[in-house]
Amino acid sequence: MKLKQLLRFNRPGCFFFIALVSVIGLCSRAAVLIAAENETCYGCHADPEKIEKTEKARIDPVTGEIEVVSLMIDREVFDKTAHGGTDFSCTDCHASLEEVEDDDIAENGHKPNLTPVDCITFCHDDPAAEYYESKHVKLMKENDKDVPTCKHCHGGVTYHFSSYGEKAPMYVLRETDPLHRKLTIDTCGSCHEEYLAGYRNNAHGQVTALGHTTTDVPVCFDCHGKHTILNSSEPESMVGQDNIIKTCGSCHANANASFVKHVEHPQIKNLNYYKTLLAAAKNYRKDPEALKKVVKNPQTILCIVFVAYIGILALTFTKFGLHSLLGWFATVRDEFRRKGHSDEEQH
Repeated sequence: MKLKQLLRFNRPGCFFFIALVSVIGLCSRAAVLIAAENETCYGCHADPEKIEKTEKARIDPVTGEIEVVSLMIDREVFDKTAHGGTDFSCTDCHASLEEVEDDDIAENGHKPNLTPVDCITFCHDDPAAEYYESKHVKLMKENDKDVPTCKHCHGGVTYHFSSYGEKAPMYVLRETDPLHRKLTIDTCGSCHEEYLAGYRNNAHGQVTALGHTTTDVPVCFDCHGKHTILNSSEPESMVGQDNIIKTCGSCHANANASFVKHVEHPQIKNLNYYKTLLAAAKNYRKDPEALKKVVKNPQTILCIVFVAYIGILALTFTKFGLHSLLGWFATVRDEFRRKGHSDEEQH
């Protein structure tokens, strides 16, 4: 049956078909227009021969710091980033160029100092407010800690990405990019060193340490959240008692109350934790509750098992090694004895 006949018998389907074609056409046209607008910018910024200076100094609109940024764009890399491809045009961020004709820019260029891009005001006001109003930030301020800005987690990763050098803030990676996920582990770990060490003792952390940081393996923000980061004692926390099964269940389909009892950040290699155990045992008579609290901690059971395991391994291999060494000496001794008997028989 021909398409015309089908549409005649199914008028709602006809309207749906026409609407679908129209939407696809509009989207395609928008993508083509964006690509065409960006080509004007790429004409200079992707060609170092057309730009007198490939770097410039600017003042960061958030921190007020003076930083050196690259004016060059690696198109192949930029297309893979969060702002690359045909999703955005350059003037979406550089709004001061919206009223300038492409032909004028192509012929005469544009003024050297554009209005600084304010990512928070333009697009990302909701996640920024969520982050800056979070208890995580409040706690850092109370403890006189420097509060990381957006670029420490987002802009900061771009410095490792551009082939044109370190300073290239436009290369913001997608959240699913393995490099972004790897670098956020380092960012969180720069403050939470003890927890980073514990994470590296976990199966998740051991896999990421080998360089496998795709979405198959959780990194810090997959479990603790991205902008609203809460202590595990908070009811709303992703790793709190009320939500931990759901959080683990996003990867482990069979997660249940028994499953989530595992220790996420093992302290088996943390000497300070063993010192705490020894101090609690030493001061048992003065403060028996402290020892009871430490003993009930799952970390303690894990540490005892770990020490016992290492002890058994050490004892087993020591005995095996000693047995092998004595066996080797016995073999050498017997060889010398046989050689001595052979010499006596010849004489």
